[in-house]
Amino acid sequence: MTYHQKKITLRERKENLNKIMVSTTFRVLLVSFIAVFSFLYVLQTNSVSTKGYVISDIEKSINNLESETKKLQVEIARHGSMQSIQERLGQTNLVAIENIEYLEVMGNTVARR
Repeated sequence: MTYHQKKITLRERKENLNKIMVSTTFRVLLVSFIAVFSFLYVLQTNSVSTKGYVISDIEKSINNLESETKKLQVEIARHGSMQSIQERLGQTNLVAIENIEYLEVMGNTVARR
């Protein structure tokens, strides 16, 4: 006994492909596939735009901090100037030194053991 398989013709293949394409299952799968990827696209676009706003806010904050740093550096320089130091020393009620006496060291010895 011999088992003989029937060969599928090109026309039958085309008809089978058309049946699959027209079937309800294929259509449902195709619509589901499109819906899932559309949802993922919208989700990704939303995420990217949200991150763009966050980056924009951070850049504004950086610019504000840089301008504040420059203002503080100018204020530090102003307070460090000789005129400012002399004005602040005048307000402390310190007494100016009149007669300065220096200590003279005898010999090379600084400390004894």
